Amino acid sequence: MEQTTQQTYDLICFTDLAYEFDFSDKKEAEKKIKRRLKYYKLGNYNQERIEYIRALKNDLYAEIALGTKSIYFQKSKSNYADLEDYKFEKMKLDYLKKYDSISENDMSGILNFAIYLYHMR
Repeated sequence: MEQTTQQTYDLICFTDLAYEFDFSDKKEAEKKIKRRLKYYKLGNYNQERIEYIRALKNDLYAEIALGTKSIYFQKSKSNYADLEDYKFEKMKLDYLKKYDSISENDMSGILNFAIYLYHMR
Protein backbone atom coordinates (compact mmCIF):
# COMPACT_ATOMS: atom_id res chain seq x y z
CA MET A 1 0.00 0.00 0.00
CA GLU A 2 1.53 3.27 -1.11
CA GLN A 3 1.16 6.29 1.14
CA THR A 4 1.75 9.73 -0.30
CA THR A 5 2.40 12.74 1.86
CA GLN A 6 1.33 16.14 0.63
CA GLN A 7 4.40 18.35 0.33
CA THR A 8 3.95 21.53 2.36
CA TYR A 9 6.20 24.50 3.02
CA ASP A 10 7.01 23.39 6.57
CA LEU A 11 7.59 19.72 5.70
CA ILE A 12 9.93 20.57 2.85
CA CYS A 13 11.90 22.93 5.07
CA PHE A 14 12.10 20.45 7.94
CA THR A 15 13.17 17.49 5.82
CA ASP A 16 16.05 19.50 4.40
CA LEU A 17 17.00 21.08 7.72
CA ALA A 18 16.88 17.70 9.50
CA TYR A 19 20.20 16.75 7.92
CA GLU A 20 21.84 20.04 8.91
CA PHE A 21 24.21 19.97 11.88
CA ASP A 22 26.56 22.52 13.47
CA PHE A 23 29.33 21.69 11.03
CA SER A 24 27.02 21.82 8.00
CA ASP A 25 26.91 24.58 5.45
CA LYS A 26 23.67 26.43 6.20
CA LYS A 27 23.76 28.23 2.87
CA GLU A 28 23.74 24.90 1.04
CA ALA A 29 20.67 23.70 2.96
CA GLU A 30 18.92 27.01 2.33
CA LYS A 31 19.71 26.80 -1.38
CA LYS A 32 18.18 23.32 -1.47
CA ILE A 33 15.05 24.56 0.30
CA LYS A 34 14.64 27.44 -2.17
CA ARG A 35 14.91 25.02 -5.08
CA ARG A 36 12.33 22.61 -3.63
CA LEU A 37 9.88 25.39 -2.72
CA LYS A 38 10.07 26.67 -6.27
CA TYR A 39 9.63 23.17 -7.71
CA TYR A 40 6.49 22.51 -5.63
CA LYS A 41 5.24 26.11 -6.12
CA LEU A 42 4.81 26.62 -2.37
CA GLY A 43 5.69 30.28 -2.15
CA ASN A 44 8.69 32.46 -1.59
CA TYR A 45 11.59 31.65 0.69
CA ASN A 46 11.08 33.19 4.15
CA GLN A 47 14.22 33.33 6.32
CA GLU A 48 12.24 33.94 9.53
CA ARG A 49 10.13 30.85 8.87
CA ILE A 50 13.26 28.82 8.16
CA GLU A 51 14.79 29.91 11.48
CA TYR A 52 11.53 28.97 13.26
CA ILE A 53 11.60 25.48 11.73
CA ARG A 54 15.34 25.22 12.43
CA ALA A 55 14.60 25.90 16.13
CA LEU A 56 11.97 23.12 16.08
CA LYS A 57 14.50 20.78 14.46
CA ASN A 58 17.10 21.60 17.10
CA ASP A 59 14.59 21.02 19.93
CA LEU A 60 13.49 17.69 18.48
CA TYR A 61 17.06 16.54 17.91
CA ALA A 62 18.02 17.45 21.49
CA GLU A 63 14.99 15.64 22.93
CA ILE A 64 15.33 12.48 20.84
CA ALA A 65 19.10 12.37 21.42
CA LEU A 66 18.35 11.94 25.14
CA GLY A 67 17.19 8.43 24.29
CA THR A 68 15.83 6.64 27.34
CA LYS A 69 16.16 9.83 29.40
CA SER A 70 13.64 11.66 27.22
CA ILE A 71 10.34 12.45 28.93
CA TYR A 72 8.60 11.04 25.86
CA PHE A 73 10.50 7.75 25.75
CA GLN A 74 8.56 4.57 26.44
CA LYS A 75 10.22 1.33 25.44
CA SER A 76 8.08 -0.56 22.95
CA LYS A 77 7.76 -4.33 22.89
CA SER A 78 10.12 -4.51 19.93
CA ASN A 79 13.75 -5.53 20.38
CA TYR A 80 14.69 -2.89 17.85
CA ALA A 81 14.24 0.87 17.66
CA ASP A 82 10.62 1.62 16.84
CA LEU A 83 8.40 4.68 16.28
CA GLU A 84 6.37 3.49 19.27
CA ASP A 85 9.39 4.07 21.53
CA TYR A 86 8.09 7.63 21.93
CA LYS A 87 4.75 8.88 23.27
CA PHE A 88 3.78 10.33 19.91
CA GLU A 89 0.48 12.02 20.84
CA LYS A 90 1.90 13.68 23.97
CA MET A 91 4.94 14.80 22.02
CA LYS A 92 2.76 16.19 19.24
CA LEU A 93 0.54 18.14 21.67
CA ASP A 94 3.52 19.59 23.55
CA TYR A 95 5.34 20.66 20.39
CA LEU A 96 2.14 22.12 18.89
CA LYS A 97 1.82 24.30 22.00
CA LYS A 98 5.40 25.50 21.68
CA TYR A 99 5.39 25.83 17.87
CA ASP A 100 1.82 26.96 17.35
CA SER A 101 2.22 28.19 13.78
CA ILE A 102 2.88 24.64 12.53
CA SER A 103 -0.27 22.76 11.51
CA GLU A 104 -1.21 19.55 13.29
CA ASN A 105 -0.85 17.57 10.07
CA ASP A 106 2.63 18.97 9.41
CA MET A 107 3.67 18.38 13.03
CA SER A 108 2.69 14.71 12.71
CA GLY A 109 4.82 14.36 9.59
CA ILE A 110 7.71 16.24 11.16
CA LEU A 111 7.66 14.10 14.33
CA ASN A 112 7.48 10.85 12.37
CA PHE A 113 10.43 11.92 10.24
CA ALA A 114 12.44 13.15 13.25
CA ILE A 115 11.90 9.97 15.27
CA TYR A 116 12.79 7.87 12.25
CA LEU A 117 15.92 9.86 11.42
CA TYR A 118 17.27 10.58 14.92
CA HIS A 119 16.18 7.42 16.76
CA MET A 120 15.67 4.55 14.35
CA ARG A 121 18.58 5.04 11.97
